Amino acid sequence: MFEKRLPRLLLTVAIVAACSFSVGAFRVVNAQDDESKGIQAEEFITKRPAKNANRSSARYKPKAKPAEGTSVTTPPPGMAFAQLGLTTWRFRPSTAADKTKELVEEDTNAGASEWTLERVEDGTPLAPGQRVRLSIESLSRDGYLYVIDREQYADGSLGEAHLIFPTRRTADANHVKAGRLIYIPGAPRSFRVKPSQNTKTQVAEVLTILVSPQPLIGADKLSSKSISLPREQVDGWEKQWGSKATKFEMEGGAGQTMTDKEQAAGKDSSQELGQDDPVPQTIYRVAAKPENPVVITVPLKFAKTN
Repeated sequence: MFEKRLPRLLLTVAIVAACSFSVGAFRVVNAQDDESKGIQAEEFITKRPAKNANRSSARYKPKAKPAEGTSVTTPPPGMAFAQLGLTTWRFRPSTAADKTKELVEEDTNAGASEWTLERVEDGTPLAPGQRVRLSIESLSRDGYLYVIDREQYADGSLGEAHLIFPTRRTADANHVKAGRLIYIPGAPRSFRVKPSQNTKTQVAEVLTILVSPQPLIGADKLSSKSISLPREQVDGWEKQWGSKATKFEMEGGAGQTMTDKEQAAGKDSSQELGQDDPVPQTIYRVAAKPENPVVITVPLKFAKTN
């Protein structure tokens, strides 16, 4: 489990979204062969505010070949692309050269120390004791964000489902749209990787991320901490709307530190990112009927220990 600094975390990101969205137009550049195919960031961020004439010059590459009969650039007939951006931020001790820093209270009596957040590629194993934070951006549709956490074990089974976002404290901040970053957990908190100590070996955390056009869970059912959800409810969402996602990773993004704009957006939801601002490290895209919700599953694994 992720030791908090906030609720536990399991990283199979499932994103349920049932809102209106436009068909994504994806332009492949340098498509002479499979190894040179890439998609420019501007194709993912068209719904962000256009603050000036510039757009991000970042590029993405698919992390795996699409399934047989599918296309990287064109959705099947009757369907449209929906995409969600996710960045995993790893905490490391700050240096004098870092422009963004956070004060973090230590577990011991050593007081607070300065840390800087840097991007890691999706799928990077997380070491025990590592502090992490996630940022989520719904790039193609507006809606209400819900994040469900489950532990994943070596035998493939999943633990109990816990709704870790929103809580009663954040119930008025779970509306998402392009340009608005949601940090899980919000600053100055972080998750700390700490595998559970039970009879099963935990190998990952699984997040089920839902974006719905209407609130799914009433504010009166939330608490100041995470709440448990029936397994059948979560399994039903995944079975009904789940589909295979294509994952795009930003080229050269790993190791980049959080910018002042990203930091400000995490502290103030009114600070929206524009088309010329930093883009997510990883983008998940699925083809779905416009009227249907979308479910995306993304595992975040723990590093093996001796």
